[in-house]
Amino acid sequence: MIKRGILILIALVFLISSVSCSGTEKVTVEQLSPPEDAGAQQDDKGDADEGQNKSETESEADNKAGSNFVFPVEGLRPYAVMIDNEGVKSLPQGGLYKAQVIYEIIVEGGETRLMPVFWGTEPEMIGPVRSSRHYFLDYVMEHDAIYVHFGWSPMAMKDISKFKINNINGVANGGEIFWDLTKDKGNWQDSYTSAEKIKGYVSKVKYRTGTEKKPVFTYNKTDVEPSGGQKAENIAIRYSHSYTCGYTYDSSTKMYKRLRKGQPQIERLTGEQLEAKNIIIQYAKNSTIKGDDAGRQEVATVGGGDGWFISCGKAVKIKWSKDSRSSPTRYVDEKGNAIVLNPGQTWIQVVPTSGKVEIG
Repeated sequence: MIKRGILILIALVFLISSVSCSGTEKVTVEQLSPPEDAGAQQDDKGDADEGQNKSETESEADNKAGSNFVFPVEGLRPYAVMIDNEGVKSLPQGGLYKAQVIYEIIVEGGETRLMPVFWGTEPEMIGPVRSSRHYFLDYVMEHDAIYVHFGWSPMAMKDISKFKINNINGVANGGEIFWDLTKDKGNWQDSYTSAEKIKGYVSKVKYRTGTEKKPVFTYNKTDVEPSGGQKAENIAIRYSHSYTCGYTYDSSTKMYKRLRKGQPQIERLTGEQLEAKNIIIQYAKNSTIKGDDAGRQEVATVGGGDGWFISCGKAVKIKWSKDSRSSPTRYVDEKGNAIVLNPGQTWIQVVPTSGKVEIG
């Protein structure tokens, strides 16, 4: 009887172990399967073709190549936020790491301002938010974005009304969605908002959340090294005598670490250095607006010019063109083929033709 009981106990243990192992294998398979709606929002591994399995090494490499990247969703209106990049009080900025695309363009004094564009990502802090400049609106419109800013220049105020741009303004409509990090009333570089507050305001005023505009950019599913071109492991960009930025390539992650005035540019929410997967350099003429007492700029965003597309350690020459202020900017290689981005954040450096770019 004792022996029979022992045998039954052993059999039960074996059965339980088999069921447990089978359950573990099933969960693992489900976790490694590509999402059903990969076209709308793909995970950080960059899905393989349907039915194709990846080795662990390949999956790890793809994960490094596009970690936590959320693909822009076609048909969803993004929000674009004007971010301060002047001096040290603005640092570190918050929320940039969640943007799919970030524009950097010159402003008065030779400094720059940033405009991250977010599709469905929800950083808990975005800022510091600053005032609008009219030429940034040309990129707001091509994405049909909801525009968030804290004040405006005279030309931007006029154009926001002229083009009927859905906007949230810290000193007019929507001031309630902002808060200050400090109690210093003289500090205009500490105003923040969040994705949650932006969404709440959009719902309140019933701004349209869908769009019929086609995406400006298309993406590869996984990393594709630009064909031809030249080595691009160190990029130095000079906007003016007072402002420089740049990138250094990390071949182990296939990402570019961002520099601002020679120092690592840090994300407030993570404490880590900002990284880019793609860099587009777009040369554009700029000039000081005649009669503007603050030295505000005019930037030629309409028309065309030269530039570079940089990704995966390579740089290729490109051409850009834009037919009107609200039409999409097109970026093509020397053969006329549209640039396709790799999965990850893209920085668009609209660099003055009087500036300087070194790639090596």
